[in-house]
Amino acid sequence: MKKQPTREKLLDITFEEVYIHGYNATSVDAILKKAGVPKGSMYHHFKGKKELVLAMVQERLFPKMDMFFKYEVKEGSSVYDSLKFTLLTVSRNKMLVTYGCPLYRLMVELSATDKEFDALLSTKATQMKDGITSLLQSGQASGEFIDALDTDTFAAYMLNAVWGILSVSPSLSSSKQFLKQSNYILKELKTYKLD
Repeated sequence: MKKQPTREKLLDITFEEVYIHGYNATSVDAILKKAGVPKGSMYHHFKGKKELVLAMVQERLFPKMDMFFKYEVKEGSSVYDSLKFTLLTVSRNKMLVTYGCPLYRLMVELSATDKEFDALLSTKATQMKDGITSLLQSGQASGEFIDALDTDTFAAYMLNAVWGILSVSPSLSSSKQFLKQSNYILKELKTYKLD
């Protein structure tokens, strides 16, 4: 088995630690201990904790967000059914259901206090919202949804509602609860469907 390069190992462990514990509660020492990497090796790749986490956001968090929340039309499916499938897929992701959306968690923790993190995280959130907007617009163009659907506002509502549902305490969170609550998003979207 090929040994994972130090930089990659640090990024993977940093994603896990920051996701579960948050930025402020994650220490460089905890990351290094879990990775089994000496401090000097980390500083060979990163100037410090902030640079390490910024790299993790771009190289680990953003790709995972695209994987976790695939807001795209599945071949042979309607936009509505594709969004329903996405929510079902989210409900099956134990980490998401237990710990919530990692992007949202970091935004809540860091956006108000760090402009660099705010700009980076907000860009991804906007990109995700724009992806849902585009999807809904394709549904309008194909005649699936009525023109009265404000695609941009609904996309923001959907993204924020999903993050809100996922942000409850792990002891109150479950796949069943996520599906039950996310069905209200679909119920609202269904009112704009042309049948």
